[in-house]
Amino acid sequence: MTLSGNHYEMIHFYNNLLNTIEEGFDYVIQSFTNFELTEADRIFKDILAAFYHVDSTHKTLHAVLQEERELIEEMDKFDGVILALDEESSIFTSLDAHQDFVKNQLFPAYLSWKESVQNQLQPYITH
Repeated sequence: MTLSGNHYEMIHFYNNLLNTIEEGFDYVIQSFTNFELTEADRIFKDILAAFYHVDSTHKTLHAVLQEERELIEEMDKFDGVILALDEESSIFTSLDAHQDFVKNQLFPAYLSWKESVQNQLQPYITH
C-alpha cells in the first residue's frame, strides 16, 4: 500500500497521542498515592477528551489503511475501552472505587489495546 507523506504524518501523530494518553494515565495513577501531583482531575478529563480524538481518527485511518484488515480490527477494539468507561459510575459515588476502576480496569484495558495497535502500526511508524 502506498501512503502519502501526510498519511504517514497522521499515523505518527496518532501513535504519539496513544503514548501521551498512557503518560496521562501514569500521572493520574501516581496521584492516587502522591498527593503532590495535583493535576490528576484535569489530566483525567484530558484523557477522556483524547479518547474522543482517538475514536474519531479511526474513521480516517480506516479509509487510509483499508487493506490492513488486522490493524483495522485492532483499532476497532477501542470500543471495548469506551464500553468499560461507559459502565463506570463510581466516579460519581466513591473516590476509592473510581481509583480502583482507573488503575485496575480502565488503564489495563487501554494499555493492552494500545500495545496491540502499535504493534500493527510499527511498519508505518518506522517508515
